[in-house]
Amino acid sequence: MNLTYIDYYKSSYKNNMKKLYINSFIKEERFPFWILKSCIKNKNIHFNAILENKSFIGIYYLVNCDNSVYLMYLAIEKDKRGKKYGSKVLKNLIKKYKTIFLSIEKNNSIESNKRKQFYLKNGFYETNKFYIDNGVSYEVLCTAKNYKITEDVLKKRYSNMTNSKIIKFLISKIFNTNNITFINEKR
Repeated sequence: MNLTYIDYYKSSYKNNMKKLYINSFIKEERFPFWILKSCIKNKNIHFNAILENKSFIGIYYLVNCDNSVYLMYLAIEKDKRGKKYGSKVLKNLIKKYKTIFLSIEKNNSIESNKRKQFYLKNGFYETNKFYIDNGVSYEVLCTAKNYKITEDVLKKRYSNMTNSKIIKFLISKIFNTNNITFINEKR
């Protein structure tokens, strides 16, 4: 399995990327696509198509957060799921970036639990950090056991997306960018 990663602006798969993004994430978890596109111009963002032999496999969207990266979105085409593509992408990303953290929806559904188990078996650890954003409960997972997830670290995943004050303002109207507070979660 030889995967390649193509930057959104260099990709001939822009329509596939947008369609997969919209179909893979609930509205409450999604930015308007035009905001994602405008943020790609920032050197802190990596929005890539995932390909195998010029066949579109999926997407990932990363935000550099100083000494870590935030995996904002990872999606594999439905007919390609269960074929180890997601595992291979994560392995490659962990090798390149070392410390990756992400927020996973915490709703105790079968799908949510399967998603969490996928990340746990592919190099992520529980951080015991939980928060609510835009009405959705999240749990934070990370690839580095000793990396300290703080409210400030979570704020950087949005503040590092763009230098544009207008886009930052719009992001703050959609998601909680400034007042992130961890909540206690019973296990």
